[in-house]
Amino acid sequence: MEGQPLIAQMRHLMPPHDGAGDSIDWREAERVWGVMFPEDYKEFVATYGDGEADAFLTFLVPQPAEGADPSGAMAEETAEARRMWLRKPPAGYGSQATASVIAWGVNARADLLCWVTAEQDSGRWPVAVWSRGNLAWSVYNCGMLEYLVGLFQGKFDDIWADAQGVRRFVHVREAQRLLAIGIDPDTGEPNPYADMFGPPPPRPAGL
Repeated sequence: MEGQPLIAQMRHLMPPHDGAGDSIDWREAERVWGVMFPEDYKEFVATYGDGEADAFLTFLVPQPAEGADPSGAMAEETAEARRMWLRKPPAGYGSQATASVIAWGVNARADLLCWVTAEQDSGRWPVAVWSRGNLAWSVYNCGMLEYLVGLFQGKFDDIWADAQGVRRFVHVREAQRLLAIGIDPDTGEPNPYADMFGPPPPRPAGL
């Protein structure tokens, strides 16, 4: 797997299911957010999109703006990340009047996975992770895909290290479909109670 493109390594570590991936109007999303999103993130969204890994790590994608500002889960988690950045910036970054971070993921521990967007070139944005448990930031000098490959190989967080090393991704659309037919989307196993409360409300479609 070493030496393969990062997206190919990701597909090996976390195979996308049929129907995964989102089509985003990146020109509009970048206008609303005021940044150029990294190319590896665009590859990830096209391959996987709005969904979860192992019912633990949720990936965020840009949603249609409600007015002039970003909206949806990505905007909400980014606002929280910026509050944490201003309250307790990582060592070496000092106190800043504005927090140059955008969230692209959140996990079940409420840790926030972000980019540090101070560089104009988004290909140079490092990953920053806010740990709720430690109340501290960790900054990794790599992009999103490189970070995820390392994460799923157990290099950054022991929780992801196991013998097989294969992650299960479920897009939100697939989760809704599985619930409707009595399948637990977290396990892929039949569950007669899966649709007891009906499918979760659909998230707004990507731009």
